[in-house]
Amino acid sequence: MRLLDLLVPDRILVPIGGDTLHDAITELVTAMQASGLVDDPVRFEELVGDTLPRDVVTIRQAFLLYFRTDAVAHLTVGMGIAPKPLHREHDPSKQARIVLLVTAPPCETSRFLRTVSAFSHALGHEDIVEKLLAAESADDVLAIEALTEVELRDYLAVRDVMVHRRLYVAPDTKLHEAARLMATASVPALPVLSETGEVLGMVGQRELLRHLLPIHVKRMTGDDSPATEGCEPEQQDPNELLVREVMDRSVLCISEDQTIREVATMMLSRNIDRFPVVRDGRLVGFLTRGDMVRCLFGR
Repeated sequence: MRLLDLLVPDRILVPIGGDTLHDAITELVTAMQASGLVDDPVRFEELVGDTLPRDVVTIRQAFLLYFRTDAVAHLTVGMGIAPKPLHREHDPSKQARIVLLVTAPPCETSRFLRTVSAFSHALGHEDIVEKLLAAESADDVLAIEALTEVELRDYLAVRDVMVHRRLYVAPDTKLHEAARLMATASVPALPVLSETGEVLGMVGQRELLRHLLPIHVKRMTGDDSPATEGCEPEQQDPNELLVREVMDRSVLCISEDQTIREVATMMLSRNIDRFPVVRDGRLVGFLTRGDMVRCLFGR
């Protein structure tokens, strides 16, 4: 299936009106309801209102809003192109002219995730975005040759589910600084990257407990007894330890194009709960068990 097969003229609004993202989404919702694709219009509008403040991705000159709901009968895509930049109500600094709305019932999770991923990939291409911005009608959008070449894969891949997060530390980062970053970002582990973006290792909660716990216990309790069982004895000041001295170097990375089935099997058979995702050897994101559960079974 081609990506454009999911777009039909009555759900491509060129131009779309309003000054804000909310204005544009409201117009798209009206068009989707008019086409008879919304089973529960009241519930659908409530969900859009709940989703708008948070679940919006900005890609180049586009706002991408997507969610699953049983208020629609099947996967539905709406697109609008505004003559001037629209802004988000809660963050006027974020502006875009293209608005894309993707919704689907929970039973179409795989196709939904593949669709969102395909549109995200397409909107990442400057030539496609330029042609969308130059479109003066729905027919112009449907005639964009580069879009006609985008195919919807028939399997769920890592790129459809992964988190595009590039939070990391350098090998010469001090361990206590990595600990502070992990606590602030609420993540259990961080990749260690070289200057060229290659994954050298991982530092996580296990390394923090092993090397930093003894000194913190001593400070809080005044206990001078030997290190806690399983923790490293204090051979140097823990505050001077560098990430490269303690990181786990046996890191298994995966690619964006691997299937979710394959990665899930690896997670279970090797008892691994997170993978760095790399492209040409460089980090582009992360995939965890939690990410897979949220994407596949969440609403």
